[in-house]
Amino acid sequence: MRIFLHVQKQLCHFHKIIWLFSTVILFSFQVSGQEIRGRVTGQNDKLPISGATIKVKGTKAGTITDHKGEFALNLPAGSDSISVNFIGYLPRVLPARGNTNLQITLQEDSKTLSDVVVTGVAEGTSRKKLGFALTKISTDQINTVPGTDAAQSLRGKVAGIQISQSAGNGDATVYLRGAKSVSGNIAPLLVIDGFVTALSLSDLNPQDIESIEIVKGAAASALYGTRGEGGIIQVLTKKGRGMGKVNIVIDNELGLSNVQNVPPTSKFHHFKVNPDGSFVLNGNARTLDVQENGFSLNLHPYQNTYDNVNNMLNNNPYFTNYVSVSTSEEKYNLYASFQNQYKGGVAEPVGADKRQTALFNFGYKPVKNLEFDLTLQYFNTVKPSASITSSGSGSLLYATSLYEPFINLQEKDASGKYAFKPYGFDIQNFNVNNPFYQLSYREYANNTDNLLAGLKVRYKISDKLSAEVYGSIQNENYNQSDYYPIGYQTISADITRNNGYYGELDRKINSKNGQAQLNYNNSIGDLEFGATLKTVYEENRETSLSASGYNLSAPVKSLEAAAADTRDIKSTWEQTVNYGYFLNLKAGWKEKFFLDVLGRLDNSSRFGTAVGTAFFPRVSAAYRLTQDVNLGKLNELKFRVAYGKAGSLPPFGAKESLVSLTSSGGVSYQRRENTDLKRAITSELEFGIDAQFFNKINVQANYAFSNSKNDFILVPPFAPTNGSAKIYSNLGAVKSNSLELEVNGNLITNSRFTWNSGLTFSRIRSTITSLGGIPEFTDGDFRKAEGVSPFAFYGYSILTNLSQLETNNNNVVTNAAGGIHPLSDFTVNKLGFVVLKSQMGTATETPLLYENAATGNSKVIGDAQPDFVIGFSNTFNLGPLSLYTVLDWKQGGQKYNETQQYLTYQYRSPFSDQAAEAGLPLAFTTGVFNAQQTTDYWLRKSSYVSLREVSLSYKIPLKSLGIHKALSAARFSLVGRNLYTWTSFTGVTPEGDQDFYDYPAYRIYSAKLTLNF
Repeated sequence: MRIFLHVQKQLCHFHKIIWLFSTVILFSFQVSGQEIRGRVTGQNDKLPISGATIKVKGTKAGTITDHKGEFALNLPAGSDSISVNFIGYLPRVLPARGNTNLQITLQEDSKTLSDVVVTGVAEGTSRKKLGFALTKISTDQINTVPGTDAAQSLRGKVAGIQISQSAGNGDATVYLRGAKSVSGNIAPLLVIDGFVTALSLSDLNPQDIESIEIVKGAAASALYGTRGEGGIIQVLTKKGRGMGKVNIVIDNELGLSNVQNVPPTSKFHHFKVNPDGSFVLNGNARTLDVQENGFSLNLHPYQNTYDNVNNMLNNNPYFTNYVSVSTSEEKYNLYASFQNQYKGGVAEPVGADKRQTALFNFGYKPVKNLEFDLTLQYFNTVKPSASITSSGSGSLLYATSLYEPFINLQEKDASGKYAFKPYGFDIQNFNVNNPFYQLSYREYANNTDNLLAGLKVRYKISDKLSAEVYGSIQNENYNQSDYYPIGYQTISADITRNNGYYGELDRKINSKNGQAQLNYNNSIGDLEFGATLKTVYEENRETSLSASGYNLSAPVKSLEAAAADTRDIKSTWEQTVNYGYFLNLKAGWKEKFFLDVLGRLDNSSRFGTAVGTAFFPRVSAAYRLTQDVNLGKLNELKFRVAYGKAGSLPPFGAKESLVSLTSSGGVSYQRRENTDLKRAITSELEFGIDAQFFNKINVQANYAFSNSKNDFILVPPFAPTNGSAKIYSNLGAVKSNSLELEVNGNLITNSRFTWNSGLTFSRIRSTITSLGGIPEFTDGDFRKAEGVSPFAFYGYSILTNLSQLETNNNNVVTNAAGGIHPLSDFTVNKLGFVVLKSQMGTATETPLLYENAATGNSKVIGDAQPDFVIGFSNTFNLGPLSLYTVLDWKQGGQKYNETQQYLTYQYRSPFSDQAAEAGLPLAFTTGVFNAQQTTDYWLRKSSYVSLREVSLSYKIPLKSLGIHKALSAARFSLVGRNLYTWTSFTGVTPEGDQDFYDYPAYRIYSAKLTLNF
């Protein structure tokens, strides 16, 4: 079991590890005699590999490993290297002469076409037989640098995936192959070990994951029917291995996290100063330092500044402790693990986020034809950082960025606690509370417990017929409490907080999943064929109860202490039941032609009574050309095509969203059933190839085109009405196309050095094709209109080039605010804004906005969709050293930088300094701010290149240290996560589509020691 270590002990161990690392590296390469012995193990689990082939290079001499993975071999004269091969692993060539005891590890080759996959298919299927695209991520790619959550482990490794984490204290979002809805992306369905769950990737411990399989579109996800429109991500957890040996892994990691990037702010002010640089004050009021022209301002550097942002957010401890035990025998296998993760407080007054996970997998085969698999998975999360608003006016960054740096937000009062009003609050007179004070007095707590229990039973009735039954239950319990003590202070009076507040929330989610299927497989000559008949039951129930009150009569955390007239109690209840039935027919001929046909029938309680059973078809075909034609170095080439449909569920309660209007005594409405609410359906056609060059370079290329119809739109109000009864209708339609490429393989393999590399590329475009006849509308910052992207920004445009001006036949500009003027009246000022020549250099100089009365002066001003996304991963091995890196590149797309826009309003941005240095009046700066409306000047390119993962590890030579009898393997690693992002975006992070004081992304530096017993 992973041991929970105190940070100080971890630091002590870290220094010892550094000493050990520097001492033993000299013993890495030692030589001996003519007979060589060795042991071959898997790089991931360190378990022995039986049956691996050992050959002496340039000769016919060779042997195979025994059940312990061991071998002995005599080297012929003149030979000095051996090759090691085993199916499913990358081959190795390494020096042998002079080595008496070789410890050889093989890396799994997760990309070979011989892999068996289980996602999108009715039963385990070799990848060479698939007619649709599937990406499989191996445990090597996941656990070399285990992500803080499993979603981060997919970055840079899957084509067609979009991962975004716009707030550093939030979970990453994952989407596949573009928009399926007018409102944007639909999250993929998460399946764990074959069980459909309500869990998220952020709940999982990456170190427990054996592999992740991703099917990206409806052509493959039709198997999951009404739940499959967003694609499927299946996580397969580790199982017991070892054949009679108990294998123990202990892994401890210790490090620090700090903020990767914060938005730049002004280091100057424009107020009058004394000779010593201090403010000239009249009481607490400052005076603008206006130049002789009466409108330009002088800038002065701040004196005695404080970096409030970094003082709050930097250098917090991070550590994980992990232990696993695995073993197997002929009739059983067992894997058990425990992880403890500690992510230091996101700010000094806030406690650490913690996650603990436990996994127990047990497989049992009492007789030849019967197998049982039991899984118990537990997840506990405590997240004090949830008390901090991730973005907006209540966020940490909002206050720490907008308060001027002459104010020390960490100032303490006479009692030693954070001051409510540090010195300077009354001078700046900014109506925002000190976050240090808020967080130190507020008492917030939450706890999430998640338990997944699943059982699989497989019975082989005959050589041709088998049956499977699956069942799982998942229970999630979430508890939250929030307490403000009596006497809590706020800048502006707040009756709900100043005399005490207490609130509680309890939420429970219960999910059940049941599956039963019959499999038939047979062959006649070169023809293989089979069928699967399956039924599925899914149930999800969610309940919540919340209560709160204020004006406490005593300093206790109890609703009874709240004034009776302030108490508020709410509850919710939701239940959804889905039934599914499908038939899958498949055939293969001569291992080169493959055909798969599937049909699924679905029923769901989310739809109206008039909506019957839905049908989701799929057909896929594949042809392996290299089975018929010798293409030389191109040793594998498979063409494939797939077509399928998948759907999604409407929001709970949508089927009761229609209304009946009455006019007696005024207009009112009553809810009634939306009897014909249909399923949203995506149909997809996918073309692709799978290829392999030189027996080591694997290529997958895909082009997919999808049409999504019957999208659920919450109908907005339109003139002449001014309200809405929240009516859902099947109105929207969206089309998407996706171009994807994945290339990976072992580029170099020789006796001392190996290089494994992977490259992913994707370009995804989505367009709204229909709104069902309703007028176009705006949803947040985005325009919903036919012919535009679901991620099209809509707002105002500040003119920055004379070419943007439009004129009529009289050469009069028709699209610029500021009156009627000929084109010759306009020019571009020092900062690149179109202005009137008559106003340039005066107190009335102002930026000009695009004008069009027909559209309310607004238009589509940008698009958040990237041009393309590329991932690049590499693993270099040199003797006992290994270097692993992952780069993530997003090119194109825009993001609304509302952070810099609002900093400009408060004259705290670099732009406000530039405007002052150019002699522009304050009104010009305020005009560019544009009342915080969505404006194209604040849409910035969100391209970036990010160094996501780095690991430099050293395999400790146990025999040289005399500890090989106690340990089977040991590795020391230096690890970095999210280390650096190259971008021109000046907000918090280029990820996402809007930046408004989001909680910053953070990087982690750590050292890791892994011991295998």
